[in-house]
Amino acid sequence: MSRALRAAAAALCLSLCAGAAAADAPRPQTARISEPGRYQGYSAPLYDDVQRTSVHVPAADGTRLAIDVYRPMRKGRVETNPLPVVFQFTPYNRALRMPDGSVQPYAKFPIGLAAYGYVLAIADVRGKGASFGTRSGPADDHELGDAATLIGWLGRQPWSTGKIGVNGCSYNGSTATQAARAPSDFVKAVFVGSSMLDQYDSFAPGGIASKGLLDDVVPAEQVMAVDGDQGDSLKMQALAEHRRNTNTGNFFAASPFRDDPNPYTGTNWWVRASLYPHLGSLRKDIGFYFHGGYFDGYGTPSVLQYLNLPNPKKLAFGGWSHCESPGFSLDIERLRFFDYWLKGIENGVMREPPVLVQVKRAEEGAEWRALDRWPSDARRSRYYLSPETPPVNPAMRGGPTPWHDGSLAQRAPGADAKGVQLAGLPDVAPIIAYGYAVAGVEAYSASYTLPAQILGREIVGRPSARLWIASPAPDADVYVYLEAIHRRGGAEVIASSALRASHRKTGAAPYDTGGVPWHTHLRADAQPLQPGIPVALDIAFSATAYALQPGDRLRVSVTSRSPRSGKGSETPITVISDNAHPSWIEVPDVDTRERAIAPGLGRPGKLPKLIGSAGL
Repeated sequence: MSRALRAAAAALCLSLCAGAAAADAPRPQTARISEPGRYQGYSAPLYDDVQRTSVHVPAADGTRLAIDVYRPMRKGRVETNPLPVVFQFTPYNRALRMPDGSVQPYAKFPIGLAAYGYVLAIADVRGKGASFGTRSGPADDHELGDAATLIGWLGRQPWSTGKIGVNGCSYNGSTATQAARAPSDFVKAVFVGSSMLDQYDSFAPGGIASKGLLDDVVPAEQVMAVDGDQGDSLKMQALAEHRRNTNTGNFFAASPFRDDPNPYTGTNWWVRASLYPHLGSLRKDIGFYFHGGYFDGYGTPSVLQYLNLPNPKKLAFGGWSHCESPGFSLDIERLRFFDYWLKGIENGVMREPPVLVQVKRAEEGAEWRALDRWPSDARRSRYYLSPETPPVNPAMRGGPTPWHDGSLAQRAPGADAKGVQLAGLPDVAPIIAYGYAVAGVEAYSASYTLPAQILGREIVGRPSARLWIASPAPDADVYVYLEAIHRRGGAEVIASSALRASHRKTGAAPYDTGGVPWHTHLRADAQPLQPGIPVALDIAFSATAYALQPGDRLRVSVTSRSPRSGKGSETPITVISDNAHPSWIEVPDVDTRERAIAPGLGRPGKLPKLIGSAGL
């Protein structure tokens, strides 16, 4: 067994079991605790090592798929009794051969679960790693069938109880939901983050196609062959087939509209590969745990999946970047969840309030809120964009000066309000985290700021906006950011959106959007701009959960600059907000403080009112 695998298993044991030994019998635990962030007395780390084996499993069409299996060991012996299985399906190499010859499992693979009596399995998707085949594109029909094949193979092994949990985040999350569609009874639970309900809204947000996913090629010497592959001959054959894989940037760009057939798959991939058309065919007895962050470009789909799946489900939503959860142990949540669904341990995880939300900048120690539902129907406050300069706030410091400084007001501006032309934007880059602009956008934006608030407020949900613009060109890309300006200085993006103007047509959504407009993105609905003629863009922001304190300010910033390309639009746009063309933003106001959770947290006395409090 490699030192790297032992270390991974031992590290997870330490994080999951406070004070328990990772080998032999654990110390007695008198208290049984099961709550977010704490878990003891229900599950013990009985194993101290894992055995890794690797094979090719033939898909339905004969394509060989590489899979690694990690079986728990104790004192040098492999567990022979059947155990539940946790499976992950990845395009990012199931394992790597390190320069010292050791094996490094995929970084986001929860191998430490093996210590608690789980078999772990991870496979390379078709066209990646040591799996054979060629990818016509991500999440194609082959991938769905391959997931079903591997689920069936795992469920029938003598070391498997036939109860399978699927794990993954980002693309690994999409393959997890694909596996949940497998036509068998093996899958019992899915623990998934930052994956896609609607492929179009994820990879062509607002009608603007993504530049692609990670199409990087790992050096051949690092790709792990399966056991028994003498001289790596099978691995090299597989890698030769991968050269015909479709570049994902080209794949997304090939079908600009939602109803366009994709030339690489020959299907309407945007719809066919999405999860929302298939919700009715999912088995209703599968449990789902969704997690995501509001500083993650793919975090909002986790909320949408929670809102739309009819299954038993939970949601954890925090101030995290892509597939990260600083300060919150997804390891503990994953073990609690799988213990319940795969082992039948009655630890109460499904009796808790189903929605766990971190309200950033709330009272320290009370940022987490346990809610009975996601607040899609929260009361919304509307503020109009005004070209008038906001009052000077002497406390405001830090961050760049807005390219244009306007105001947010409760009343619509007058008929004589002048538009703001976005042209000749300066060469300033925002602060980016995993492709998501988190600060600095005001330097190249028309910004509109609300005066300092007397009361605090909580914004939990999806803001929305209506923006009137005009352009001399037939099309324009518009990027919109909602920012919080802290009373002691500094600002950060708390929600964002993008929309190609010709894709502005809205329609009835085929799923719950969380209270915001849904754009059809159909070819027949395209509406090119007429030179100089104002049009209204309905904006759907990403999901957020944020607390503004008394003295903080809210700002909306509008630009034609893409945060990914770092370049301004070739053609200027004019942002209009007057009596005939009122531009506005709406924010959901809630008060969830009574649902704050933290060990030992006391709440003496009456809570001060917020803007979203009852009666305001």
